[in-house]
Amino acid sequence: MNVKMLVATLPEGANISEWCRKLGISRETAYKWRRRFATEGTAGLEERSRGAQRVHRKTDVDIEDLVVRVRAELRLEGLGHGPASVADRLRVGLGIELTDSTVWRILKRRGQIDKQPQKRPRSSWKRFEHTRPNECWQGDDTHYVLADGTEVRIINMIDDHSRLNVESLATAHCTSEKVWEAFCRAIARHGVPAQFLNDNGRPWISHDGFAPVTFQANLLRMGVRQIHSSPYHPQTCGKVERFHQTQQLWLDARAPAESIEELQALLDAFRLVYNEQRTHRGIGRRTPKSAWEAQLPAGPPTEAREGPMTVALCVVSDKGEIRPASKIRVHIGVEWQRCSMAVIRRGDLMTILSIETGLLVCELVIEAGRTSYGTGRPRGGRRKPRIKSDLM
Repeated sequence: MNVKMLVATLPEGANISEWCRKLGISRETAYKWRRRFATEGTAGLEERSRGAQRVHRKTDVDIEDLVVRVRAELRLEGLGHGPASVADRLRVGLGIELTDSTVWRILKRRGQIDKQPQKRPRSSWKRFEHTRPNECWQGDDTHYVLADGTEVRIINMIDDHSRLNVESLATAHCTSEKVWEAFCRAIARHGVPAQFLNDNGRPWISHDGFAPVTFQANLLRMGVRQIHSSPYHPQTCGKVERFHQTQQLWLDARAPAESIEELQALLDAFRLVYNEQRTHRGIGRRTPKSAWEAQLPAGPPTEAREGPMTVALCVVSDKGEIRPASKIRVHIGVEWQRCSMAVIRRGDLMTILSIETGLLVCELVIEAGRTSYGTGRPRGGRRKPRIKSDLM
Protein backbone atom coordinates (compact mmCIF):
# COMPACT_ATOMS: atom_id res chain seq x y z
CA MET A 1 0.00 0.00 0.00
CA ASN A 2 2.92 2.37 0.72
CA VAL A 3 4.28 1.95 -2.82
CA LYS A 4 0.81 2.48 -4.28
CA MET A 5 0.29 5.64 -2.22
CA LEU A 6 3.73 6.96 -3.20
CA VAL A 7 3.10 6.51 -6.90
CA ALA A 8 -0.46 7.80 -6.72
CA THR A 9 0.57 11.03 -4.95
CA LEU A 10 3.55 11.96 -7.14
CA PRO A 11 3.27 15.53 -8.44
CA GLU A 12 2.18 16.15 -12.02
CA GLY A 13 5.65 17.06 -13.22
CA ALA A 14 7.36 13.99 -11.75
CA ASN A 15 9.23 11.60 -14.06
CA ILE A 16 6.92 8.57 -13.87
CA SER A 17 9.22 6.39 -15.98
CA GLU A 18 12.16 7.00 -13.63
CA TRP A 19 10.06 6.18 -10.55
CA CYS A 20 8.81 2.99 -12.23
CA ARG A 21 12.37 1.83 -12.84
CA LYS A 22 13.31 2.52 -9.23
CA LEU A 23 10.25 0.72 -7.83
CA GLY A 24 10.27 -2.18 -10.30
CA ILE A 25 6.76 -1.67 -11.64
CA SER A 26 5.39 -1.01 -15.11
CA ARG A 27 4.15 2.35 -16.38
CA GLU A 28 0.68 0.82 -16.96
CA THR A 29 0.45 -0.17 -13.30
CA ALA A 30 1.60 3.26 -12.12
CA TYR A 31 -0.91 5.15 -14.22
CA LYS A 32 -3.65 2.70 -13.14
CA TRP A 33 -2.99 3.49 -9.49
CA ARG A 34 -2.89 7.27 -10.12
CA ARG A 35 -6.17 7.09 -12.06
CA ARG A 36 -7.98 5.11 -9.36
CA PHE A 37 -6.66 7.39 -6.60
CA ALA A 38 -7.87 10.46 -8.49
CA THR A 39 -11.42 9.07 -8.87
CA GLU A 40 -11.93 6.89 -5.75
CA GLY A 41 -9.34 8.08 -3.28
CA THR A 42 -7.62 5.62 -0.94
CA ALA A 43 -10.29 2.94 -1.58
CA GLY A 44 -9.19 2.78 -5.21
CA LEU A 45 -5.81 1.40 -4.13
CA GLU A 46 -7.28 -1.71 -2.45
CA GLU A 47 -6.61 -5.11 -4.05
CA ARG A 48 -9.32 -6.21 -6.49
CA SER A 49 -10.26 -9.57 -7.99
CA ARG A 50 -8.95 -10.17 -11.47
CA GLY A 51 -11.94 -12.34 -12.33
CA ALA A 52 -14.41 -11.26 -14.96
CA GLN A 53 -17.08 -8.89 -13.70
CA ARG A 54 -19.66 -10.83 -15.72
CA VAL A 55 -19.27 -14.56 -16.45
CA HIS A 56 -19.65 -15.29 -20.16
CA ARG A 57 -22.71 -17.45 -20.97
CA LYS A 58 -23.71 -17.79 -17.34
CA THR A 59 -27.15 -19.36 -16.89
CA ASP A 60 -29.94 -16.87 -16.24
CA VAL A 61 -31.25 -16.60 -12.70
CA ASP A 62 -34.74 -17.63 -13.86
CA ILE A 63 -33.35 -20.87 -15.28
CA GLU A 64 -31.45 -21.52 -12.06
CA ASP A 65 -34.67 -21.04 -10.07
CA LEU A 66 -36.40 -23.49 -12.42
CA VAL A 67 -33.66 -26.09 -11.89
CA VAL A 68 -34.07 -25.87 -8.12
CA ARG A 69 -37.86 -26.10 -8.43
CA VAL A 70 -37.73 -29.16 -10.70
CA ARG A 71 -35.38 -30.89 -8.27
CA ALA A 72 -37.85 -30.25 -5.44
CA GLU A 73 -40.72 -31.62 -7.55
CA LEU A 74 -38.82 -34.83 -8.30
CA ARG A 75 -38.05 -35.25 -4.61
CA LEU A 76 -41.72 -34.88 -3.68
CA GLU A 77 -42.71 -37.42 -6.35
CA GLY A 78 -40.31 -39.94 -4.84
CA LEU A 79 -38.15 -40.10 -7.98
CA GLY A 80 -34.41 -39.70 -8.45
CA HIS A 81 -33.48 -36.01 -8.21
CA GLY A 82 -29.80 -35.97 -9.13
CA PRO A 83 -28.41 -33.62 -11.82
CA ALA A 84 -29.03 -36.15 -14.62
CA SER A 85 -32.67 -36.68 -13.56
CA VAL A 86 -33.25 -32.93 -13.33
CA ALA A 87 -31.72 -32.40 -16.78
CA ASP A 88 -33.99 -35.12 -18.21
CA ARG A 89 -37.12 -33.55 -16.72
CA LEU A 90 -36.14 -30.13 -18.11
CA ARG A 91 -35.47 -31.55 -21.58
CA VAL A 92 -38.48 -33.86 -21.88
CA GLY A 93 -41.05 -31.84 -19.96
CA LEU A 94 -40.04 -28.23 -20.70
CA GLY A 95 -37.83 -28.41 -23.78
CA ILE A 96 -34.86 -26.80 -21.98
CA GLU A 97 -31.46 -28.26 -22.87
CA LEU A 98 -28.93 -28.20 -20.04
CA THR A 99 -25.99 -30.55 -19.58
CA ASP A 100 -25.69 -32.65 -16.44
CA SER A 101 -22.57 -30.71 -15.43
CA THR A 102 -24.37 -27.36 -15.80
CA VAL A 103 -27.22 -28.56 -13.61
CA TRP A 104 -24.71 -29.83 -11.06
CA ARG A 105 -22.94 -26.45 -10.90
CA ILE A 106 -26.27 -24.65 -10.48
CA LEU A 107 -27.33 -26.96 -7.66
CA LYS A 108 -23.95 -26.57 -6.01
CA ARG A 109 -24.18 -22.75 -6.12
CA ARG A 110 -27.66 -22.98 -4.58
CA GLY A 111 -26.48 -25.26 -1.78
CA GLN A 112 -28.39 -28.31 -3.06
CA ILE A 113 -25.41 -30.68 -3.34
CA ASP A 114 -24.15 -32.54 -0.29
CA LYS A 115 -20.46 -33.40 -0.47
CA GLN A 116 -19.75 -37.11 -0.07
CA PRO A 117 -15.97 -37.51 -0.29
CA GLN A 118 -16.18 -41.03 1.15
CA LYS A 119 -18.44 -42.22 -1.67
CA ARG A 120 -16.78 -44.52 -4.17
CA PRO A 121 -16.63 -42.91 -7.67
CA ARG A 122 -18.69 -44.55 -10.40
CA SER A 123 -15.65 -44.84 -12.65
CA SER A 124 -14.12 -47.39 -10.25
CA TRP A 125 -16.93 -49.93 -10.71
CA LYS A 126 -16.67 -52.71 -13.27
CA ARG A 127 -20.12 -52.94 -14.80
CA PHE A 128 -21.63 -55.91 -16.59
CA GLU A 129 -24.96 -56.45 -18.29
CA HIS A 130 -26.32 -59.08 -20.65
CA THR A 131 -26.61 -58.11 -24.29
CA ARG A 132 -30.27 -58.97 -24.92
CA PRO A 133 -33.56 -58.82 -23.00
CA ASN A 134 -34.53 -62.05 -21.26
CA GLU A 135 -30.98 -63.38 -21.24
CA CYS A 136 -31.09 -63.07 -17.47
CA TRP A 137 -33.51 -61.85 -14.82
CA GLN A 138 -32.60 -60.87 -11.28
CA GLY A 139 -34.89 -61.47 -8.32
CA ASP A 140 -34.92 -60.56 -4.65
CA ASP A 141 -37.36 -59.63 -1.90
CA THR A 142 -37.47 -56.61 0.40
CA HIS A 143 -39.62 -55.45 3.30
CA TYR A 144 -42.39 -52.86 3.63
CA VAL A 145 -44.29 -51.64 6.70
CA LEU A 146 -48.05 -51.13 6.38
CA ALA A 147 -49.91 -48.26 8.04
CA ASP A 148 -50.75 -50.42 11.09
CA GLY A 149 -47.09 -51.38 11.59
CA THR A 150 -47.31 -54.84 10.03
CA GLU A 151 -44.20 -55.79 8.09
CA VAL A 152 -44.83 -57.47 4.73
CA ARG A 153 -42.60 -58.46 1.82
CA ILE A 154 -42.23 -57.29 -1.77
CA ILE A 155 -40.87 -59.73 -4.37
CA ASN A 156 -39.13 -57.86 -7.19
CA MET A 157 -37.89 -59.19 -10.51
CA ILE A 158 -36.10 -57.15 -13.18
CA ASP A 159 -34.48 -57.83 -16.54
CA ASP A 160 -30.69 -57.57 -16.36
CA HIS A 161 -30.23 -55.96 -19.80
CA SER A 162 -33.02 -53.37 -19.93
CA ARG A 163 -33.69 -52.96 -16.16
CA LEU A 164 -37.37 -53.60 -16.96
CA ASN A 165 -39.41 -54.31 -13.84
CA VAL A 166 -41.06 -57.54 -14.98
CA GLU A 167 -42.96 -58.10 -11.72
CA SER A 168 -43.42 -56.77 -8.20
CA LEU A 169 -45.64 -58.84 -5.90
CA ALA A 170 -46.79 -57.87 -2.41
CA THR A 171 -47.17 -60.76 0.02
CA ALA A 172 -47.42 -61.36 3.75
CA HIS A 173 -44.48 -63.79 3.69
CA CYS A 174 -41.88 -64.54 1.05
CA THR A 175 -42.22 -68.24 0.32
CA SER A 176 -40.99 -70.26 -2.62
CA GLU A 177 -44.59 -70.63 -3.79
CA LYS A 178 -45.04 -66.85 -3.81
CA VAL A 179 -41.78 -66.41 -5.72
CA TRP A 180 -43.07 -68.90 -8.28
CA GLU A 181 -46.37 -67.02 -8.52
CA ALA A 182 -44.53 -63.75 -9.19
CA PHE A 183 -42.43 -65.49 -11.84
CA CYS A 184 -45.54 -66.87 -13.57
CA ARG A 185 -47.07 -63.40 -13.74
CA ALA A 186 -43.85 -62.05 -15.22
CA ILE A 187 -43.46 -64.70 -17.92
CA ALA A 188 -47.10 -64.24 -18.95
CA ARG A 189 -46.22 -60.66 -19.96
CA HIS A 190 -42.59 -60.91 -21.07
CA GLY A 191 -41.81 -64.53 -21.93
CA VAL A 192 -39.43 -66.99 -20.29
CA PRO A 193 -35.84 -65.89 -19.53
CA ALA A 194 -32.78 -67.98 -20.30
CA GLN A 195 -31.29 -67.52 -16.81
CA PHE A 196 -32.40 -66.35 -13.40
CA LEU A 197 -30.07 -64.78 -10.84
CA ASN A 198 -30.93 -64.65 -7.13
CA ASP A 199 -29.26 -64.74 -3.73
CA ASN A 200 -29.08 -67.73 -1.40
CA GLY A 201 -32.42 -67.16 0.36
CA ARG A 202 -34.39 -70.32 1.04
CA PRO A 203 -37.50 -69.16 -0.93
CA TRP A 204 -35.30 -68.95 -4.06
CA ILE A 205 -32.90 -71.87 -3.87
CA SER A 206 -32.07 -74.76 -1.53
CA HIS A 207 -28.64 -75.51 -0.15
CA ASP A 208 -26.50 -78.28 -1.59
CA GLY A 209 -27.68 -81.71 -0.61
CA PHE A 210 -31.30 -80.65 0.03
CA ALA A 211 -34.33 -81.20 -2.18
CA PRO A 212 -35.02 -78.27 -4.57
CA VAL A 213 -37.55 -75.74 -3.35
CA THR A 214 -40.67 -75.14 -5.46
CA PHE A 215 -39.29 -72.22 -7.45
CA GLN A 216 -35.98 -73.97 -8.10
CA ALA A 217 -37.66 -77.21 -9.21
CA ASN A 218 -40.00 -75.45 -11.63
CA LEU A 219 -37.19 -73.43 -13.21
CA LEU A 220 -35.45 -76.76 -13.84
CA ARG A 221 -38.59 -78.15 -15.50
CA MET A 222 -38.76 -75.10 -17.78
CA GLY A 223 -35.11 -75.31 -18.77
CA VAL A 224 -34.23 -71.98 -17.11
CA ARG A 225 -30.69 -71.94 -15.75
CA GLN A 226 -30.63 -70.70 -12.15
CA ILE A 227 -27.59 -68.78 -10.87
CA HIS A 228 -27.05 -67.74 -7.26
CA SER A 229 -24.70 -65.16 -5.79
CA SER A 230 -21.85 -65.87 -3.40
CA PRO A 231 -22.79 -65.67 0.29
CA TYR A 232 -22.54 -62.16 1.77
CA HIS A 233 -21.91 -60.60 -1.66
CA PRO A 234 -25.01 -58.57 -2.62
CA GLN A 235 -23.11 -56.78 -5.40
CA THR A 236 -23.74 -59.82 -7.64
CA CYS A 237 -27.46 -58.97 -7.60
CA GLY A 238 -26.69 -55.25 -7.60
CA LYS A 239 -29.29 -54.23 -10.19
CA VAL A 240 -32.28 -55.58 -8.27
CA GLU A 241 -30.77 -54.39 -4.98
CA ARG A 242 -30.56 -50.86 -6.42
CA PHE A 243 -34.12 -51.22 -7.73
CA HIS A 244 -35.30 -51.82 -4.15
CA GLN A 245 -33.95 -48.38 -3.22
CA THR A 246 -35.63 -46.61 -6.14
CA GLN A 247 -38.92 -48.35 -5.41
CA GLN A 248 -38.76 -47.60 -1.69
CA LEU A 249 -38.04 -43.92 -2.37
CA TRP A 250 -41.19 -43.72 -4.48
CA LEU A 251 -43.30 -45.55 -1.89
CA ASP A 252 -42.01 -43.37 0.96
CA ALA A 253 -43.26 -40.27 -0.88
CA ARG A 254 -46.83 -41.58 -0.49
CA ALA A 255 -49.04 -42.45 2.44
CA PRO A 256 -48.40 -45.97 3.80
CA ALA A 257 -50.64 -48.65 2.33
CA GLU A 258 -53.41 -49.91 4.58
CA SER A 259 -53.36 -53.48 3.22
CA ILE A 260 -51.48 -55.82 0.95
CA GLU A 261 -54.05 -55.18 -1.79
CA GLU A 262 -53.47 -51.42 -1.57
CA LEU A 263 -49.72 -51.98 -1.60
CA GLN A 264 -50.07 -54.11 -4.74
CA ALA A 265 -51.94 -51.27 -6.44
CA LEU A 266 -49.07 -48.92 -5.57
CA LEU A 267 -46.52 -51.40 -6.94
CA ASP A 268 -48.44 -51.70 -10.20
CA ALA A 269 -48.55 -47.90 -10.52
CA PHE A 270 -44.83 -47.63 -9.84
CA ARG A 271 -44.04 -50.30 -12.43
CA LEU A 272 -45.71 -48.13 -15.07
CA VAL A 273 -43.75 -45.04 -13.99
CA TYR A 274 -40.46 -46.92 -13.75
CA ASN A 275 -40.76 -48.83 -17.03
CA GLU A 276 -42.29 -46.20 -19.29
CA GLN A 277 -41.74 -42.71 -17.85
CA ARG A 278 -38.58 -42.57 -15.77
CA THR A 279 -35.29 -42.59 -17.69
CA HIS A 280 -32.49 -44.77 -16.36
CA ARG A 281 -28.88 -43.64 -16.13
CA GLY A 282 -27.53 -47.19 -16.37
CA ILE A 283 -28.98 -47.71 -19.86
CA GLY A 284 -28.06 -44.39 -21.47
CA ARG A 285 -30.90 -42.22 -20.11
CA ARG A 286 -33.55 -44.35 -21.80
CA THR A 287 -36.67 -45.85 -20.30
CA PRO A 288 -36.49 -49.59 -19.53
CA LYS A 289 -39.37 -50.21 -21.92
CA SER A 290 -37.54 -48.57 -24.84
CA ALA A 291 -34.38 -50.54 -24.01
CA TRP A 292 -36.43 -53.75 -23.89
CA GLU A 293 -38.09 -53.09 -27.25
CA ALA A 294 -34.82 -52.24 -29.00
CA GLN A 295 -33.92 -55.94 -29.41
CA LEU A 296 -35.65 -59.28 -29.71
CA PRO A 297 -35.78 -61.05 -26.34
CA ALA A 298 -33.84 -64.23 -25.72
CA GLY A 299 -35.25 -67.37 -24.17
CA PRO A 300 -34.20 -70.66 -22.57
CA PRO A 301 -32.18 -73.01 -24.78
CA THR A 302 -34.32 -75.63 -26.50
CA GLU A 303 -33.54 -78.90 -28.19
CA ALA A 304 -34.29 -79.12 -31.90
CA ARG A 305 -36.96 -81.80 -31.43
CA GLU A 306 -38.77 -79.76 -28.77
CA GLY A 307 -39.06 -76.42 -30.56
CA PRO A 308 -39.71 -73.04 -28.93
CA MET A 309 -41.39 -72.71 -25.54
CA THR A 310 -44.79 -71.08 -25.05
CA VAL A 311 -46.42 -70.21 -21.72
CA ALA A 312 -50.11 -69.57 -21.04
CA LEU A 313 -51.96 -68.80 -17.81
CA CYS A 314 -55.34 -70.45 -17.37
CA VAL A 315 -58.01 -70.63 -14.67
CA VAL A 316 -59.58 -74.03 -14.04
CA SER A 317 -63.32 -74.10 -14.67
CA ASP A 318 -65.88 -75.46 -12.21
CA LYS A 319 -65.81 -78.70 -14.22
CA GLY A 320 -62.08 -79.08 -13.61
CA GLU A 321 -61.04 -78.18 -17.17
CA ILE A 322 -58.64 -75.74 -18.77
CA ARG A 323 -58.32 -74.61 -22.37
CA PRO A 324 -54.67 -73.69 -22.98
CA ALA A 325 -55.31 -73.37 -26.73
CA SER A 326 -58.36 -72.77 -28.87
CA LYS A 327 -58.69 -76.42 -29.93
CA ILE A 328 -57.30 -78.18 -26.85
CA ARG A 329 -59.22 -79.05 -23.68
CA VAL A 330 -57.59 -80.71 -20.67
CA HIS A 331 -59.49 -82.11 -17.69
CA ILE A 332 -57.22 -81.97 -14.63
CA GLY A 333 -59.81 -82.62 -11.89
CA VAL A 334 -62.47 -80.72 -9.98
CA GLU A 335 -60.19 -80.39 -6.94
CA TRP A 336 -58.35 -77.68 -8.92
CA GLN A 337 -61.46 -75.69 -9.86
CA ARG A 338 -60.97 -71.88 -9.89
CA CYS A 339 -57.21 -72.28 -9.41
CA SER A 340 -54.66 -70.67 -11.73
CA MET A 341 -52.38 -72.83 -13.87
CA ALA A 342 -49.24 -72.15 -15.87
CA VAL A 343 -49.30 -74.22 -19.06
CA ILE A 344 -45.82 -74.66 -20.56
CA ARG A 345 -45.56 -76.20 -23.99
CA ARG A 346 -42.45 -77.28 -25.85
CA GLY A 347 -43.24 -78.98 -29.10
CA ASP A 348 -45.60 -81.87 -28.29
CA LEU A 349 -44.87 -81.86 -24.54
CA MET A 350 -47.28 -79.90 -22.29
CA THR A 351 -46.49 -79.31 -18.61
CA ILE A 352 -49.18 -77.93 -16.27
CA LEU A 353 -48.06 -76.32 -13.01
CA SER A 354 -50.12 -74.71 -10.27
CA ILE A 355 -49.34 -71.00 -9.91
CA GLU A 356 -50.42 -70.73 -6.27
CA THR A 357 -48.69 -73.85 -4.96
CA GLY A 358 -46.06 -74.51 -7.64
CA LEU A 359 -47.02 -78.19 -7.74
CA LEU A 360 -46.69 -80.21 -10.93
CA VAL A 361 -50.28 -81.09 -11.90
CA CYS A 362 -49.56 -83.21 -14.95
CA GLU A 363 -47.51 -83.64 -18.11
CA LEU A 364 -49.12 -84.57 -21.43
CA VAL A 365 -47.96 -85.46 -24.91
CA ILE A 366 -50.06 -83.64 -27.50
CA GLU A 367 -51.17 -85.87 -30.38
CA ALA A 368 -52.02 -84.63 -33.85
CA GLY A 369 -55.79 -84.38 -34.39
CA ARG A 370 -56.67 -84.95 -30.71
CA THR A 371 -58.40 -82.11 -28.86
CA SER A 372 -59.51 -83.60 -25.51
CA TYR A 373 -57.21 -84.92 -22.81
CA GLY A 374 -57.72 -86.28 -19.31
CA THR A 375 -55.50 -87.09 -16.36
CA GLY A 376 -57.60 -89.80 -14.75
CA ARG A 377 -58.89 -87.40 -12.07
CA PRO A 378 -62.57 -87.64 -10.99
CA ARG A 379 -65.11 -85.69 -13.01
CA GLY A 380 -68.13 -85.93 -10.71
CA GLY A 381 -69.09 -83.80 -7.73
CA ARG A 382 -68.16 -80.28 -6.79
CA ARG A 383 -65.40 -79.77 -4.28
CA LYS A 384 -64.23 -76.72 -2.45
CA PRO A 385 -61.26 -75.22 -4.33
CA ARG A 386 -57.93 -75.27 -2.58
CA ILE A 387 -57.09 -71.68 -3.44
CA LYS A 388 -59.35 -69.21 -5.15
CA SER A 389 -57.59 -67.52 -8.04
CA ASP A 390 -57.30 -63.73 -8.15
CA LEU A 391 -57.03 -63.92 -11.96
CA MET A 392 -60.75 -64.55 -12.43
